[in-house]
Amino acid sequence: MKKSVWGKLGWFFVAQSVGLMSLCMQLCCGIVVMMAIAVMVGMSYDGPVNDTNQLMQIVQTRYLENAMIGVVLYHILGILVFGLWYYLAYGKKKRPENAEKPGIKGSSMLCVVGVLLQILISGLLGILMEIFPKAFESYFELMEAAGIMEVTFLSIFATVILAPIGEELLCRGVIMRLAQKVSMKFWVINCIQALAFGIIHGNLVQGTYAFFLGLVLGYVYQKYHNIWMCMLLHAVINLSSQFADQFFELVTGKQILPTSIVCVAAAVLLMISFKVMGKIRLIEE
Repeated sequence: MKKSVWGKLGWFFVAQSVGLMSLCMQLCCGIVVMMAIAVMVGMSYDGPVNDTNQLMQIVQTRYLENAMIGVVLYHILGILVFGLWYYLAYGKKKRPENAEKPGIKGSSMLCVVGVLLQILISGLLGILMEIFPKAFESYFELMEAAGIMEVTFLSIFATVILAPIGEELLCRGVIMRLAQKVSMKFWVINCIQALAFGIIHGNLVQGTYAFFLGLVLGYVYQKYHNIWMCMLLHAVINLSSQFADQFFELVTGKQILPTSIVCVAAAVLLMISFKVMGKIRLIEE
């Protein structure tokens, strides 16, 4: 009995270690970009040779201006690494014949769910930021430094195209399979992969709501056994995030009461959407 428990605990850490590997890849890509910028700045620097503080400030400024390059590099690397892992280990297996097919109705509902989820998350974050502004200062500084809050071609390409592909291959593709070594109960598997999804986002605020989004994405995979549907939902969520701030500025003026009403409405519509989509049929792959 103890051996079985320790074995399951071991597989739990194996599953989470893949997420930690992804975090290390993010860090390494950031370091590579910073080193490249440092070399280019050093080659073009014409100031005092001994003024290392000024040189470092220039490197830091240039890095913050180009931090999204590191994000793009990380996602491309993640797609290559975890895409190959997923394909070799699981991708050749046929989809269960009795698995539910999403069709036009299912795909359309996923798009609606994605928009509603982002409205709910952005609204709740906006309310919490108004109530606890100091607690969210570092989070928004981090987002701004990473270039995520700025709508550019590169940020949209990274968050709407690359991230849904790479992160779904990682979490719903690889980690969800590893989690099956811990337990065959879906709620356990789903929580394990959602936890890893939260961890790879690298900060408490983003990691918290990523965990809950991970539960929804796990539900979608278990329902359709189709990772492309998870990528679709993920892409819609991320695309909606690029315009959520403007939505609340226009509709509620970012005031707490009207924002709360919108959040309640989004939550009710989400429950209706999941009711329309129906329950999960537990099918082993």
